[in-house]
Amino acid sequence: DRDKDLAVLRSNRSLARLQMGQLAESRSDAQSATELDGTYVKGHWRLGQACTALGEHQDALDAFTAALALDGSNKALKKEVDKARAKVEQEKLLVMEGKFDGVVAENGAGKTTKAVAAPKPVKSAPAPPKKSASSGSDVVKTAADGDSEFSKSDHVRGYKVVGGKKTSYFHHEQTEEEKRLIGDIRPKQLSGDAAAAAATTSGDQDTSAWNKAGTWEEKDVTSWAVDTLTSSLVGTSHSVSSSAAEIGGGTAKVTKATKLDLHGGGHASVAAVRGKKRYIYEFGIRLDWELEDCSNGEDYRGTMTLPDVDGTVEAGDEYDLSEFTVEGNVGNKVRMALNKHVRDGGLRAEVHKALDGWVELFKATY
Repeated sequence: DRDKDLAVLRSNRSLARLQMGQLAESRSDAQSATELDGTYVKGHWRLGQACTALGEHQDALDAFTAALALDGSNKALKKEVDKARAKVEQEKLLVMEGKFDGVVAENGAGKTTKAVAAPKPVKSAPAPPKKSASSGSDVVKTAADGDSEFSKSDHVRGYKVVGGKKTSYFHHEQTEEEKRLIGDIRPKQLSGDAAAAAATTSGDQDTSAWNKAGTWEEKDVTSWAVDTLTSSLVGTSHSVSSSAAEIGGGTAKVTKATKLDLHGGGHASVAAVRGKKRYIYEFGIRLDWELEDCSNGEDYRGTMTLPDVDGTVEAGDEYDLSEFTVEGNVGNKVRMALNKHVRDGGLRAEVHKALDGWVELFKATY
């Protein structure tokens, strides 16, 4: 219904705002998603992520716990609950050690957080005693060079004379011993073999040539993902046994994949950081299906919608189904048979396998 669709929309917008650094807005959207649909696992998950970014670890723990209560077999959620609980325990220890003052302050999202005690002020070092200048003369003699003269203002500014030239007070001339210890530190050009060896050992093949430090680098592959997802899903089929009640045998298959940007969340990218790859993708997909060659002489068509095809679903797990439609007027017994062989199993199971295969293709290609 409308509230469930709005919950998915707010959840996706919460993720986008979190990635843009709009933490308070991300938290507000996630909170709205949980209020619109309290059974939507992803809404509670986004709320936990936003609270974690804001430092509200107790609220994050509550949100992740609520999500895990709805999806107890989700391994990723269990990890988030453990991390949030560790953060909460760490805060308690800091309070006990006096490193956390326990003062509660209100942030922009209307929630309360604990503020860290302000650091103790650092005592400033006493000012060095001022050097007195001779009041009877506008010229000051230096101890290093009795014949060099400069004005009183130069002396106050910290100038001194070295080798007959006025320079900074902090100027330092290296002694011969210091020069010997330092040696020749000028840059040296590498020979041909050494330069080639340095070029082959530095950097990473998954990052750009300029990115020698291996910092975060992301490549957008949305266009490739849309094309390969479509080709992987269209044609996926399941043979229905001839003994199936009401409809008899037949072949159920996916005929079309549309709206891969459903809810505005369609994107895919590959990120590389310090030699490790991260595969990021999130799609909402609407599939057109048909069941033909049935023993009863009828053909059936309709749609099914998978709103959250993303990296939080592990291989072998099921993807959420938000909408399932059947064209025309069919009897209750026929609808029950279609639910069994298309919506809840059969064709839907084959679609899940096709999505798992696409994820493997994604990782093998990039």
